[in-house]
Amino acid sequence: MTAIFRNKVEAAIARVETLPEATRRAIFTEFTPGRIRAEADGLIARREAGEDMPLFGKLVSVKDLYDEAGQVTGAGSRLLASRGAADRDAVAVARLRKAGALMFGRTSMSEFAYSGVGLNPHHGTPSSVLASGVIPGGSSSGGGVTVGMGLTDAAIGTDTGGSLRIPAAANGIWGIKPSQNLVDSTGVHPLAPSYDTPGPMACDAALLRQMLEVMADTNLSGTAPHPLRLAVPEAAFTDGLSPEVEALFSAEEVRLRNAGHRLERVDMRGIGEGIGLNRIIVSVEARRLYLGDLEKLELIGDPRVLARIRFAETLSENQIAEAYAKRAEVVTVFEQLMNGFDAALTPALMQLPPNIAEVEADFDQLNAAMLRNTSLVNLVNGCAVVMPTAGLTPSWSMTMLVGKNRTDALLFAAVNLLNGADETV
Repeated sequence: MTAIFRNKVEAAIARVETLPEATRRAIFTEFTPGRIRAEADGLIARREAGEDMPLFGKLVSVKDLYDEAGQVTGAGSRLLASRGAADRDAVAVARLRKAGALMFGRTSMSEFAYSGVGLNPHHGTPSSVLASGVIPGGSSSGGGVTVGMGLTDAAIGTDTGGSLRIPAAANGIWGIKPSQNLVDSTGVHPLAPSYDTPGPMACDAALLRQMLEVMADTNLSGTAPHPLRLAVPEAAFTDGLSPEVEALFSAEEVRLRNAGHRLERVDMRGIGEGIGLNRIIVSVEARRLYLGDLEKLELIGDPRVLARIRFAETLSENQIAEAYAKRAEVVTVFEQLMNGFDAALTPALMQLPPNIAEVEADFDQLNAAMLRNTSLVNLVNGCAVVMPTAGLTPSWSMTMLVGKNRTDALLFAAVNLLNGADETV
């Protein structure tokens, strides 16, 4: 086993080293083969000493928001790139290392994790692994690409409005927005604490669950009934879909009905009408965090991100207070609508991922489009898994299963049922 692991590590390092420099820089903010090999040696020694390590053999890339001892947490920015190295691992990173995972480089991201498309003017923007020139999804862009390329088995990132699920969708892999505060965020650089959620992306559902269990230090085994009772939202999640996504989602509905599951339409108009609340709350909390750095960001920041931060300056105190109050109401409405349902079935995105050049020319509209469906889950304080869509080429992950807060175990059991596995996981 240890020889296989060492060969796997060397093969992955070799693949990274053969990438064009610009591509490598667009995927990784830090990649040091010597550091990776030394850590692999330590894991092998622990394994040979008989230590139980459930994630031994798994390569995991780390979003540049997580502290790693001895590394600088730059958050995809020039502003933070010159600060001192972290003196300890983030809690989630420490748990993964204890479980035997090998941290395989630090990955690029949208500056401060504040976009759903993955653009970064400082490091460059990698393409989706499924289509050259197409966005990788953001903000956890580099992590989605490392898993999609097969360089790593999994990646860790954060999800404030879709930043784990959009890269999963754009690279044909699995991603989850866990329940809020399920994973300890100590040592993870914040954007908007009311929404920020650390979590994983992975090459398959089993590893996705295992990664989250380790990161959260919890057991997510559970059962789901057969057939599942799934809510299919109307007037939220499914309105305004592109023709391609509408056709894909209709086919997925037919597939699941034919498998015996119960799909029922539910009017979620009140949820969809609350989409603008996220923009207010995230901007307010981000501006609070970077208030002392706004002048520096005028000079060295991504202007698209700075504009989103400065949006908060246009808001009155009453507007801000009202946004928080309305969000609490929307959370209550969603939980009431979901009573009696195991989960909601929705498209992950309202359109297929666009080209990088298209987004650079029309950032505001296309960024909003990429975030629309995923950010509704953050709005309602839910949890959600994005999974590959059956029979789709390119194999975008366009199916999303959404649950109420703290129903992560049920969500994984339902995912297994939808994909033909036993309902007990």
